[in-house]
Amino acid sequence: MQDSNSFSAPTLENQITERYGPLLSQTQLAELLGRSTGGLRYSLSYPCDEQTRALKACGRKIGRRVYYPANEIAEIIIGRSET
Repeated sequence: MQDSNSFSAPTLENQITERYGPLLSQTQLAELLGRSTGGLRYSLSYPCDEQTRALKACGRKIGRRVYYPANEIAEIIIGRSET
């Protein structure tokens, strides 16, 4: 019964940070989510569900690029798996 709750946001955040660093590019986010970069970019342009809206909202524009904080990505992924 604890298998579904044993994976917490801080644990996932640490794993994401170890692999990608504190900020993820769209390419890295697509890799993490198992999607193509173009497919992720399209989904973020036309968000149709709550998780995609949350991903779009957590993006931080630095110069011309958009980066996604690992801690917010972990919370979104954990929230998606609980619903």
